[in-house]
Amino acid sequence: MTAGLGADTAQVQWILASYSLAFGAALVPAGRLGDVLGRRALFMAGIAVFGAFSLMGGLASDPALVIAARLLQGLGAGTLNPQVLGLLQDLFSGTCRAKALGYYAAAGGFAAVCGPLLGGLVLSAAGDTAGWRVLFLINVPLVVLLVPLAFRFLPARPGRDHRAGPASVDGVGALLLGAVVVAFLLPTVHGSPESAPAWLAAGAAVLLCFAGWELLYHRRGRTPLLSAGLARSKGYLLGTVVALCQFGVGAAMSAVTAFYFLSGSGLAPLAAAGVLAPQAAGMLLASGSSWRFVARFGRAGIVFALAASLATLVAKDFAVQHLDHSAAALAVAAVGLVQGAATGLVVAPNQALTLAHAPAGTAGVAAGFYQLSQRFSAALCSAAVAGLFLHAGPGLAGVSGAMAVDGGYRGAFHNGILLCSTLTAVAIAAGSLDWIRTARARRQNGKAARPLDQALADSR
Repeated sequence: MTAGLGADTAQVQWILASYSLAFGAALVPAGRLGDVLGRRALFMAGIAVFGAFSLMGGLASDPALVIAARLLQGLGAGTLNPQVLGLLQDLFSGTCRAKALGYYAAAGGFAAVCGPLLGGLVLSAAGDTAGWRVLFLINVPLVVLLVPLAFRFLPARPGRDHRAGPASVDGVGALLLGAVVVAFLLPTVHGSPESAPAWLAAGAAVLLCFAGWELLYHRRGRTPLLSAGLARSKGYLLGTVVALCQFGVGAAMSAVTAFYFLSGSGLAPLAAAGVLAPQAAGMLLASGSSWRFVARFGRAGIVFALAASLATLVAKDFAVQHLDHSAAALAVAAVGLVQGAATGLVVAPNQALTLAHAPAGTAGVAAGFYQLSQRFSAALCSAAVAGLFLHAGPGLAGVSGAMAVDGGYRGAFHNGILLCSTLTAVAIAAGSLDWIRTARARRQNGKAARPLDQALADSR
């Protein structure tokens, strides 16, 4: 892209960053629009925008056009994503919903395994000059296929629940939230460390404005983006904390592993990818059957899976600190399979139990906030890990040469594991609180339904 379009470093950074910013900013407003207008229309609009600007990106002759295409691609993707979870909420209930979410997570795991491989094959086959264009254009026939299928099979407009409140769209709240997203995410995807405090301070100020506006909008008798029912739902808030921490751990652990084995131990890129692949495969395998797990164990099972994930983090750190590079790579890959399986038993079950607590008429906006928390966590944790490894070069005090560099990278890996372990511990605490809360409520109500069905019943 740099050679073909003459893009400079700053433009390449914006090509990478613009998608993430637009995607994050669109999630919650698009979720609310889906709640009000119906999900099929928003899904079709999102995927059509994504396809149209994939075509624009593939045919672009100027870096500015590619940046615009990526920005609008992100807007389209951010519009359709909350509709998917919203539709799963609308169309399924109980164990069937958990099963559908498990298949959805398995599809995501499959994409995580196959996407980079297919992208690499396309780039190798098409060459450096045309390869990036093919990666844009390959989306177009898929969109042409999906739009009529969505029109044919998705429900036109799920009936609005009479408890959902007035069908208002909080435009000012959407703009303020979009500004918050940009202010907090921009320093993690583009910009210098010196400018980050100013952006974060601006984001905090706009966040206060957003909170004030939401209160005012609610007092006027309208439905704000962050509805009062959603903000008061302990099950939803605790489950979102679990998702935020777990997604951050996933992003940070992938970055920690890649940085260490590429830069610290000098593995070839293909070998480093082989270290990461078992974790994605473990998640793919576990996600498909996670609905049985949550139907049997409920929130307690999620806490157990998080504890198992914490144990794998300790095992990975032990391997890197005490084994040579080759043995450590094999050990981390093997443990990664277990960690991936534990993650697969958390992702879809936590979605099912958390979104079950969304008040009537807020499935789309609840999914939007849920996914937005994941984007924030992944961006911040990835940036933190990058900072750890950027400062790993000096190594250990009083030691010079390759040993110092190796010690520095091992130390950075250890600090990355500490970050992931802390987040996992927070997720365990949040999950345990929700487990205790729901168990107490079930005893008080004298109900003995299965955990998932009970959570769904209690949320209605």
